[in-house]
Amino acid sequence: MQIALVILGVMLVACIMRLFYLEKKFKKIFGGGDPKTFEALVAEHAGRLDGVEQILSQLGDAHSTLAQDFLGSVQKVSMVRFNPFSDTGSDQSFVIALLDGRNDGVVFSSLYTRGQPLIYAKPIKAGSSSYQLSEEEHDALARAIKSA
Repeated sequence: MQIALVILGVMLVACIMRLFYLEKKFKKIFGGGDPKTFEALVAEHAGRLDGVEQILSQLGDAHSTLAQDFLGSVQKVSMVRFNPFSDTGSDQSFVIALLDGRNDGVVFSSLYTRGQPLIYAKPIKAGSSSYQLSEEEHDALARAIKSA
């Protein structure tokens, strides 16, 4: 009988130690604040997850809006300097291409002749223009499109 009591005592001590260990793990996982039921903790975490899902949805909507807006901003830029008159001057003339994410934008051409700059602008839609483009304008446009 004494052996049975000793065995029961050892088992009781082992169970108490295991209970303290589990309680420590429980507090670590679910917080050490007010003692709550497991159901209350799960409900609290579910409420927090609902809030996080709403915030993520709002962030996704904002990202989509910003991505669409960003397509319309200048994203691709290129400049080509050139000399339109091979017999005089230097590379004081230039072409600048400014394009958005849809390859819409403008090509600015500046020709420097006899001390006077002349500036022209040609609209670009989907990577091409309804106006005749010079070789330098085509080059600047192609470089801008590739710069993405």
